[in-house]
Amino acid sequence: MDNKVKFDDKLDKIFTYAKEYLGNLPKDIEVVLKTAFSDVKNLPTLGYNAKKTNDYNDVISLKEYVVKFVDKYTKGFENRPSVRTGNSSKTFPDPIVGKILSIRINTINNNDLKKIVDGHSLQMSIENIVGDLLEEYLSLRLADLGWYCCWGSSIDAVDFCNEKGELLQIKNSDNSENSSSSRVRNGTQIMKWARRKSTKENTFYWEDLIALTGAKNISEEDFVKFVSATIEKNPACIYVANEEMYK
Repeated sequence: MDNKVKFDDKLDKIFTYAKEYLGNLPKDIEVVLKTAFSDVKNLPTLGYNAKKTNDYNDVISLKEYVVKFVDKYTKGFENRPSVRTGNSSKTFPDPIVGKILSIRINTINNNDLKKIVDGHSLQMSIENIVGDLLEEYLSLRLADLGWYCCWGSSIDAVDFCNEKGELLQIKNSDNSENSSSSRVRNGTQIMKWARRKSTKENTFYWEDLIALTGAKNISEEDFVKFVSATIEKNPACIYVANEEMYK
């Protein structure tokens, strides 16, 4: 199958299958579906190889694919920070880290040493969730402007899309961008935005995102308020192995 194959002639069927499965067709899913199917390179595999098979030409296979796609999107949405329960890390701290720290600072006691090592793991978990919080925050602030979140990585390397077919990738920090951000889809460059500058304290790029999206109600202060309210309402989104240790 040609890598640039579009499914414009099948959009009505695609929307019908999604509507039958969901009972309705919310605007956000409609836009994400339309954007995803605008270019075969947007589509997650989900058991099919879109570039080498003709499965999408079969009505039944297309219906099955749409259901899987919607499930992927929905599961991503249902796992957003405001509602999810965090899981314990499956990665154990390297014991040599504590050993090196105890040698370097030989006055530290075992209890404080454990707090530092475990605290580092907790900090990493928190840093990982910041990107998810940013995604959820923007999903609320940008929807009225026609920008919709591609929940569940339903479009590879794209976090938001709009009805114009514009693609946007967001990152929490400018040093966490990856090579996929430079991809071009269907002649459309994936726009990139990072919330903060990693090498300069308290430097943020909200004005750049305002220019890209037309948003007027986003800022670092507003994001901090959102994060605070979200964590206070659902503290379980961040797993803490032993909260008593930090009291």
